[in-house]
Amino acid sequence: MKVMASAWEEVKAPLSEGLTPQERSDKTAELSELVTKVATYVICRTLVDYGELLEDERTSIAHAFLQRVTSTHMCNHQLTAEGLVYQYQDKTFVLQEAYKTMTLTRSVYEHLVMFYFLFEHPRTEEEREEVWRYWKRTGQIMLKEEEGERKLTYSQAWKYLFENEDLSLLYRHLSMHCHPVYKGLQQYQNQSPSEEGDDWVPLYLSSCFVAYLCRLFLKQVPGGNTIAKEGFTRREQSVFNALSRVLTTS
Repeated sequence: MKVMASAWEEVKAPLSEGLTPQERSDKTAELSELVTKVATYVICRTLVDYGELLEDERTSIAHAFLQRVTSTHMCNHQLTAEGLVYQYQDKTFVLQEAYKTMTLTRSVYEHLVMFYFLFEHPRTEEEREEVWRYWKRTGQIMLKEEEGERKLTYSQAWKYLFENEDLSLLYRHLSMHCHPVYKGLQQYQNQSPSEEGDDWVPLYLSSCFVAYLCRLFLKQVPGGNTIAKEGFTRREQSVFNALSRVLTTS
């Protein structure tokens, strides 16, 4: 469906420097709640009304992808909203941790990448079968390029998923705050106070990734494009669609 101009404004609001950190956090939470609402609806609707489709191996695995990223995102949302605290000598210390959910966001991104190259990227049934068989054997994806075959690297997947040069360092950024590397731990120690609004960034990215994967999943279900239309308002549909595509626009 066509994305309304107001929907683009809404999904880009968390990126606006004209808003206060609290306003950006609130906007992100609203988008995250919508994504969770749509994704869980699609999951349950598939189980109830399209259960026979899940007898097919690929469709069943596709559904598992969506379930896993949704549950991971829900953990991300709860952790972002509630935060973490330490207890010491009857005192509470709030963990000032802008990166506390980055590992969860990274996991959602990796699932989106794998889903895309299993279900969306192959152009023919022969390619889909070949990619599927290779993935089942090795847990990796082999891409066919003009210069031959090469394994997919998560760091280069942005070229296919987003075609947005601004995201060329996305996976490196996600990974830096998940692994015990010097620069990541140095940034951890020198991070901005949480009141500056950085806590919402991983949740915002996760919302975009889940919306994207959900949109791809619906393409695997006959008549899937009507599912969200039946369960949500036109505005909700437009915002969700915009969120699933916002990272593809520079």
